[in-house]
Amino acid sequence: MPSPMQAAIAAASATHDMVMSDSFRYSPMEYGADKNAPTVVDPNRAVTVIRGKFGEYGARVGAGPFNQPGVKPERAGHASSRPYLSLRLSQLASRPKQGDQVQALDDAGQPIAGQLFRVAEVLPSTPGFVRLDLNRI
Repeated sequence: MPSPMQAAIAAASATHDMVMSDSFRYSPMEYGADKNAPTVVDPNRAVTVIRGKFGEYGARVGAGPFNQPGVKPERAGHASSRPYLSLRLSQLASRPKQGDQVQALDDAGQPIAGQLFRVAEVLPSTPGFVRLDLNRI
């Protein structure tokens, strides 16, 4: 039996997701008969509408020791990062996999143009949650 604090956190988590998250269509993908062809929607895993926290990291070029006095100047490097989606695993019928697709949805449930992503990496997060690093398609 969960403690009262765990029950309160679970209730708050659902409310937080509704207020602070965005809607996405999660499409599990797989290779068809031809492995060289583009992936297709996996018929064994359901396409679902989920809610998750979407974020994009800020660029870090020129940050850190490069700008500190007394440090030998170096050539600024390229800093890049991927957008990510953090979501509760209970929203999905199966575990997310690399190569699955995520489409951002507007408030009316329609796809947003230019907001289609492929899952690049499935990263661990806090228990019950997962963070998906995405590549824009």
